[in-house]
Formats: sequence, C-alpha cells, structure tokens
Amino acid sequence: MLSPGSIERRDVDYQLIAFDMDGTLLDTSKRVLPSSTQAIDEAVAAGKDVAICSGRSPKMIELDHASFGQVRYAICCNGTVLYDLREHRVLSTTSFDHEVITRAVRAVGAADAMIDVFSGAEMYCQTTDLARMDHYRMGIYRGLYDATSTPVENVRERLLDPATSVQKFIFHFADPASRPIARERLRDLPVELAESEDASLELSPAGATKGSGLLALAQLLGIPREATIAVGDAENDLPMLSVAGLGIAMGNATEEARAVADVVVADNDHDGCAEAIRRFLLGGERA
Repeated sequence: MLSPGSIERRDVDYQLIAFDMDGTLLDTSKRVLPSSTQAIDEAVAAGKDVAICSGRSPKMIELDHASFGQVRYAICCNGTVLYDLREHRVLSTTSFDHEVITRAVRAVGAADAMIDVFSGAEMYCQTTDLARMDHYRMGIYRGLYDATSTPVENVRERLLDPATSVQKFIFHFADPASRPIARERLRDLPVELAESEDASLELSPAGATKGSGLLALAQLLGIPREATIAVGDAENDLPMLSVAGLGIAMGNATEEARAVADVVVADNDHDGCAEAIRRFLLGGERA
C-alpha cells in the first residue's frame, strides 16, 4: 500500500466505483453521510457508474436506496446477486449446488444458530428466530429484518429444499465460541467463508465473492477491470479490493484490508467515501 504522498495525478479514466455498505458507505450510526450522497450524484452526473457491493439482500439495499443518491446497481449477497435498483429486478445469480448445502448443514450440526437464507431478492428467516434476535446477537438489526425478511415456519427445510435457489446463507450463532468450531468443520467444503458481526458466519458458493461480483457487473456494463474502483473495510471486501483497478480502504478498515488496498482514505464518519469519489473516480488520481 502506498502512502498519500506517493499518489500521483495521471490520466486515469475510472468508470465504475463500488462501495461496501457497513463500515464504508454507512457511518457508525448506520447512516449515509450527506457528503457521500452529494459526491455520488456528482459522479453519476459526470457519466460514471456507482454501485453498492454488500453482503445484504436486494430488499435490504432497496430500503436505504433513497440515501444513496443516483446509484443504479447493487452487487448483493457477497457478489452472488447482481440487481438493478432502478428497475427492481435481479440481473444474474450464482447459486449453490444443493449437495454442498446439505454437507454444510450437517457439518454445523445442532449448534444454536439463527439462519438467513438468501434466494434472489428474498431473505428467508425462521419465525421463531426473528422473535429471539437478541439471543443470536442480532437485535440491532430487528427493524431491518422486520422490513425485509420473509418469515417461514422452518428455515432449515427451506434451505435444504432443492427447489430453493440459494446464493448465500448465514449462521448467526448464539455462542461466539461456536463460530470457530463451525469454520473448522466447513474448511474442506467448496464454499467461501466470511465472518461478520460478533458471531456470524456467511457461506457463499466457491469462487463467488464481492470480487467476482464486481467483475461480473463491470463486464455487464462493458467496463474493463482497470477502470474499476472498490472501496471497503473488512474481510469480505478483500477480494474486491484485490481485483479492482484501484482498491481503497477506509480509515477504519482492518489491517488486512489496509494491506490489500492501494490507498487509504478517511474513515466512514469523516467523508472517506466522498474523498474516494472526488480524488480518484472524478479526479483521476491513482497509486
């Protein structure tokens, strides 16, 4: 990673910038800063493409869409779903082989966990788990889940049903000690694993990451990899920070994200996203 002093202004025609949400586009109060919205609108007015790249479902992203300004595209569910926010439709998906799902559920066993199942624009959750979100360390998201999840009587049955096209699923463990145990049991399966929250473990199909999602969207829009920018802060952002033409870590990013990124901007409470747009997408700076 280069220091700010080693950044030069060159003729770089970046065309697409993708922002992670939690810890990046959202501040610590889970809101989009006005400076970010304004910078996004400036970028779109200049003919640039701005995308959200998140582990969240399309419905979750749509809930906050008004605060994103003119953002049209979303790379959802850790890169497994491309979604058009303007037309409210799924553009493409990368789904699990159901044999892998069955093996994963068996590996985790009877651990006390709430399960989220992501299928297209939907996120399925078990009704009884939604009533106990504090138990699963997810109480802060109760309002979000109430607004965007689809309750089912038995979420494991929905997950294991071959008729369900699954792009991602998450175990939210009641006991944080269960997560490393589950991760060890799952390490030989053909899945992508990412930790989130205090005790959550996200599973995506092998090879499906935010990085693959960014490349898929760039291809859809006819934009070369070299003209893409990715901005993030955490473990599941590493693939897109690595694959983008320019990887930008937020000032609040993990050490791993900082190490992978080409440059670091201000944190998510101090206009880091606006800085990324104005310096690099619009200003043409590069490492």
